[in-house]
Amino acid sequence: MDNKFYQNLSAALQNVSGAAGKAEPKPKQASSKTKTDTPKTKGGAKYVIPAEFKQAIEDHLQGRADMKEKLTKKGKSIDGCCDYIFDVMRRRAEKKRGGNSAVGLYAEPQEIFGLAVHYYDETDEALKAEK
Repeated sequence: MDNKFYQNLSAALQNVSGAAGKAEPKPKQASSKTKTDTPKTKGGAKYVIPAEFKQAIEDHLQGRADMKEKLTKKGKSIDGCCDYIFDVMRRRAEKKRGGNSAVGLYAEPQEIFGLAVHYYDETDEALKAEK
């Protein structure tokens, strides 16, 4: 893992906040090779999934031989995968803090990649049942 991934992951996780009323960051312009930032709102939280985060997850998954077929599953996408990761991490942080804020959330990259693999391994029904 390189420092750029850690910086992007850190920035992405710092954008997860339960605070209402914060301005949503504007999406970055995408080049032909990169993805765009995706502003999100869920459970009152506003956050951004950075393009670099999505790209790092996708690059990791594409680099695994066991994921080649799974990446083309119907109903699965890199955006859905990132939504799943952020939702899991937000719920963990809220449970740990006993509130509705995930500010300052930290996760090891191996855990993030593990959640990405889990997203593609499981059915949508199984993922919903986890909640």
